[in-house]
Amino acid sequence: MQTINIFWFRRDLRLTDNTGLYHALRSGNPVLPVFIFDKNILDRLSDKADRRVEFIHAALEEMQIALVKQGSSLLCFYTTPAEAFEKLFSAYRIDKVFTNHDYEPYARERDNTVSAYLQTKGTSLHTFKDQVIFEKDEVIKDDGKPYTVFTPYSRKWKALIKDDHTREYPSEKYGHQFYQYRATPLPTLQSMGFKQVDQPFPSKDLDEQLVKNMVNKEIFRLSQVLQNWVYTCALVPSVYAGWFGNVLA
Repeated sequence: MQTINIFWFRRDLRLTDNTGLYHALRSGNPVLPVFIFDKNILDRLSDKADRRVEFIHAALEEMQIALVKQGSSLLCFYTTPAEAFEKLFSAYRIDKVFTNHDYEPYARERDNTVSAYLQTKGTSLHTFKDQVIFEKDEVIKDDGKPYTVFTPYSRKWKALIKDDHTREYPSEKYGHQFYQYRATPLPTLQSMGFKQVDQPFPSKDLDEQLVKNMVNKEIFRLSQVLQNWVYTCALVPSVYAGWFGNVLA
């Protein structure tokens, strides 16, 4: 049986400029991309037309198209992380598991549990900073306490930032390192008990024509220009960067 590594997608649903994925693809073993629809989270959602779940599913479908073109496939589970990793170890010889940091209280507890399980299997969890420039303990006062006033925090933040903090991790250059196997279908929203709303999400790309129109005050009234600017340059990127890391803002 071939030895592989796992990359576990969470709040980083993109194949490009993905820190943990970059390190996984350069680790030497073929990389099996995995996503887990976590029942510990989804089963608590009362709204079965939850737009966040539909957004995740749409992002995964987009990733799956790209992976299939590279001869690989996203292996997607609808279960608990504990059960998913039991199934993975029963089917594959796994050397390492890679992922990116997740900061929610449940996520930290989940990762600790998964890490402990991996140790019993003789492997380890490797996590990386990806969706932030600084983590909470990297910008602190000289006495080690957190800032409570923005201006001195801002000064410290600007003083600490270096070119390495904004470097790119071109994971897209190493797609040939994905584990090669026949595509497996993603679970449908309906199979997980959710409904598809079928309302389009905004594009992750800036509308170039809209930006050009903003410059021409004869085409749009100022109020409309400002309204469109806020929507295009603030709301749209925040959906993709803030929800599930489809882009890095």
